[in-house]
Amino acid sequence: MFVSDFDIRISDFAVQCSGAIQIVENLMEPRGILYLSNEDVKRVLDLGRAIEITEQALRDHSEGRVIWSTPEDLAIKPEQGWQSWVTGCALSTEPVAGFRIRSIKAAGGSRDVSRAPRGPRRILILSDREGGEIRAIMDEDWCHAVRTAAAATVAMRLLARKNAAILAMLGSGDTARAVAPVMAQAFALKEIRVTSRTTESRQSYARELGAAYNLNIRPVNSTEEALNGADLVVSATTASAPFVKDHWLAAGVTVYSIGKHQEMESDVYKNADKFVVDSWVHCRNKSDMRRMFQEKFLSEKDLYAELPELLSGKKPARQSERERIFIRAIGLVNQDVALANHIYHSAAAKRVGTVLPF
Repeated sequence: MFVSDFDIRISDFAVQCSGAIQIVENLMEPRGILYLSNEDVKRVLDLGRAIEITEQALRDHSEGRVIWSTPEDLAIKPEQGWQSWVTGCALSTEPVAGFRIRSIKAAGGSRDVSRAPRGPRRILILSDREGGEIRAIMDEDWCHAVRTAAAATVAMRLLARKNAAILAMLGSGDTARAVAPVMAQAFALKEIRVTSRTTESRQSYARELGAAYNLNIRPVNSTEEALNGADLVVSATTASAPFVKDHWLAAGVTVYSIGKHQEMESDVYKNADKFVVDSWVHCRNKSDMRRMFQEKFLSEKDLYAELPELLSGKKPARQSERERIFIRAIGLVNQDVALANHIYHSAAAKRVGTVLPF
């Protein structure tokens, strides 16, 4: 076969281009560990993209594309003070593994008003499964709050009634502060009503988030007032006892509960037209679910579906505008790792963060 000088030059050029591309890709991946502060994460995390990543992670979990840590949770749990938790997994779809390390008060919550924080109380560590290197450490406050809000939004897009426009936000903490702007990516929200334990917390929530995201947020004095006429309800509190009455939830409402402890009275679980969870194998171990099963108040027969069954079309989602739908969620660490992996690559490409030397 005759090979001309021109062919050789083209071949050399292609090799050089390929090498240049690889060099650029390597430059985008910092040598050492990339540390991302909470402000760094906020600079690169796109809220709309977070919803899509979280939805795909839910599908991946359902279809077995996650390698879970063994045991799934490692915890130091004194009865008082701060508890320490570690949860992790690897993604089969990407060469990445991650661990969440977080401190939570035994009584609930991750804030201490008695003193200013001296560092993050929750971080996420990413490692490269191909080379085994630790690639990133990031403050997880905003990342985890957005992931939780994105998971709620995925569920609401599936199950909310048409033209849902009024959101009741129960709680005003870190997660709640992400819910309003993330939900606004998927719904044309006419009004957000927020209620919380203190007047100051709900007023600052309404004032600060309303201004930051151009949202109509109204603080209200009671849960019942927030729920009256609401299409969507997201409850993200540290309440230690149920505070939402079944008869406060009108026909057609969709409720998403993410609190550590039981937030809805038990009748809500039983009387919902559809009772849905994000993951049965994980959610059944939540304290409220476990107790109701032990008391034989609930059984697996009361469960309508897992969210992935609705995403895949195996079961129909909402079938009537009057259905009351209740979603109890635990949140899945593969969603956190998938979102953190996206944040890492975005930050590396934009040269955001601090590279810790190797």
